[in-house]
Amino acid sequence: MRNSTPDPQLAFTRQFVAAQPALHGFLMSLVHDTHAADDLLQDLAERMWRKFGEYDDRRSFVAWGIGFARLLAMEWRRRQQRLPLPLDEETVDLLASEAADRCVHHDDRLDALRDCITRLTDRQRAVLRMRYQEECPVKTIARQSNRTQMAVYKMLKHIHLTLLDCISETLARPSR
Repeated sequence: MRNSTPDPQLAFTRQFVAAQPALHGFLMSLVHDTHAADDLLQDLAERMWRKFGEYDDRRSFVAWGIGFARLLAMEWRRRQQRLPLPLDEETVDLLASEAADRCVHHDDRLDALRDCITRLTDRQRAVLRMRYQEECPVKTIARQSNRTQMAVYKMLKHIHLTLLDCISETLARPSR
């Protein structure tokens, strides 16, 4: 395992908590049962923790977890053969592969977004933080920055377009 965090339990916990919504969603798509998905998520955490020493952090944690989740879902399905499920094993395998691919691409986009945000001005980052992290209404942002609401909307639109262009350029680079 390549990991910069000296405490493996802390490193695993951070990664798993961040990946939990995606992993739970993936399990739900395979088992179609909230309680089963919740139980499987607990089993998934245990299995991933046991194998965490083999995890290479150059790889997407979510994609790594999906591999375990797929196996857990297959085991669950075998135990539940008396219940009709709309997906056969081949379809489940295809879904697992597609989900893993999407997670890798999602990680690349997220990395690009983080990089592009650092290129914004302090004022632009402050407006983004207020709007999306603090969930401030545009009216509040306008009042606090002595701007009109329309000016804030235009600024947000400009920031969104700037980030979209930056992300597209970053992902288009051959090194990705």
